[in-house]
Amino acid sequence: MKSIEEAKSAILSAVTPTSHTESVPLLESHGRVARETVAASVPLPGFDNSAMDGFAVRAENSLGPGMRLKVVGEQPAGRDGGLTVGAGEAVRIFTGAPIPQGATAVVMQEDCRSVGEGEIEITESISPGDFLRRAGSDLCRGQSVLKPGQRINEGRIGVLASQGIAAVRVSELPRIAIVTTGDELVPPGQELEPGQLYNSNGAMLGSLARSALGNVIPLEFRHLADDLTASAATLEELRKSCDILLLTGGVSVGDHDHVKDAAFQAGFSGEFWRVRMKPGKPLFFAAATDSILFGLPGNPVSAFVTFKIFVESALWKWCGASTPCEMASKFSGILAEDFENKGDRPHFVRVRIDRNAGKIHPSGPQRSDALFGLSQADGLLCIGAHGRLNAGTEVSVQLI
Repeated sequence: MKSIEEAKSAILSAVTPTSHTESVPLLESHGRVARETVAASVPLPGFDNSAMDGFAVRAENSLGPGMRLKVVGEQPAGRDGGLTVGAGEAVRIFTGAPIPQGATAVVMQEDCRSVGEGEIEITESISPGDFLRRAGSDLCRGQSVLKPGQRINEGRIGVLASQGIAAVRVSELPRIAIVTTGDELVPPGQELEPGQLYNSNGAMLGSLARSALGNVIPLEFRHLADDLTASAATLEELRKSCDILLLTGGVSVGDHDHVKDAAFQAGFSGEFWRVRMKPGKPLFFAAATDSILFGLPGNPVSAFVTFKIFVESALWKWCGASTPCEMASKFSGILAEDFENKGDRPHFVRVRIDRNAGKIHPSGPQRSDALFGLSQADGLLCIGAHGRLNAGTEVSVQLI
């Protein structure tokens, strides 16, 4: 049985980033992994401009409260009017407008008042550079704005658009098969017979995969009956057509748990089986030259937790992310009650976060089948083997 860190290391060591890339429109690149370097060709700002609505002036030593200036023109945002500001003069200016020749500062309109036809009086002290945004002060020409391996987020889309870029090269998305197992499962929408359950894991894992990599990710859904020969044939077919197989169920020690044997017959080599953690102990991982396979536990909470802890990082490495968990986020808060782990494995407790109070509460029963409790959870709190965390302790929670 591997530790959590040993299992993570084994998985990431077996994952090779894809060499396949594609160019996608900028607005469709959100969440994708960049596979090119982009350097700025346009400085930001592109020209000296005003940070405020007000008046462009020469900030000389004598410019301060009580100083009167003659307004000699108006410069709106847009085309540069070619105006010039001399001593004792001001130009009415608006946010983002080009700074007139000779101006060294902008006086906010709140810091001056009209004192007659075409004149203003300054009411506050003015210093050179006030409310003036210099060209290139945010981004210089030639500066890197995107590197291979970075996940493209809203901010990066914004800066790429500022450079006139309409498309970006990214990793192709993996072809993922979501494979559920068990004769007792039926699809949602059908009538249940005695002893049957609705197949919740398939929909949940598909949603997790799309949450990790985007709604455009291609998914194939299959269901395996409890038959070794048929399961092996299906897995061999999927090994040849898909990059990543996410199986759930059939990886424990029951007489009808065929996933490990079927995977071996289908051409996969077992990397490990079982991880020292709760929930999620019977995790199985195997690899072939053309795909990788995760055998996730059948209990829904176990499948969810092992996806978040192991599969998500593997998906990002497959896509070429320089930091597989780059987008993982944490929340620090105070435990609202005692948490105790009496077992000999680290326990990932599902928790609910009260952000207004900064408090962390358990999210329902902590059984591996407690799907409703999972649906109410905001994060995972890891408690070490035989560990105890008292109420009032500040902890960090992995958001889910």
